[in-house]
Amino acid sequence: MGLSVKIAKISDRPYISSLLQLYLRELSRFEEIPLTPAGEYEYKYLPYYWTENTRWPYLFYFDGKVAGFAFVRKENEKYIMAEFTVFIEYRGYQFGLVFAEEILQKHPGRWNIEYDVENTSANHFWNRLVVSLVSNKYTKGNLPGNSEYLEFTVDKK
Repeated sequence: MGLSVKIAKISDRPYISSLLQLYLRELSRFEEIPLTPAGEYEYKYLPYYWTENTRWPYLFYFDGKVAGFAFVRKENEKYIMAEFTVFIEYRGYQFGLVFAEEILQKHPGRWNIEYDVENTSANHFWNRLVVSLVSNKYTKGNLPGNSEYLEFTVDKK
């Protein structure tokens, strides 16, 4: 079973743009995401992942097939998991935990992860991952609306 995480190339951008639409549709159950005049979910930050040195686009692979993606950015000396998804056909195998841990290890330092509390899958996933990585060395708090955040530090290996 070959799991890997790779930085996405600029040539992957159209493909990721299509995958992003599926992900945003799933997220739209929990938050309002505006549509463009063309009927696509709006995500104005996508181009910046290939032009700014504080953003990183990742693709996840299982046996050579794309299994998901993540967008990481750095802001105010913290890494932020801007987007993260494992495609539905790859869920339930704990691939997401492997992918997320690898990304966190690629960016040691302070992290912030936000999620909608009504998204029970995300809530369970991020809390499980953070506890397994840093035990009780994290801060959890509420944000406006139905969101929570986890802040923690990933040490260099």
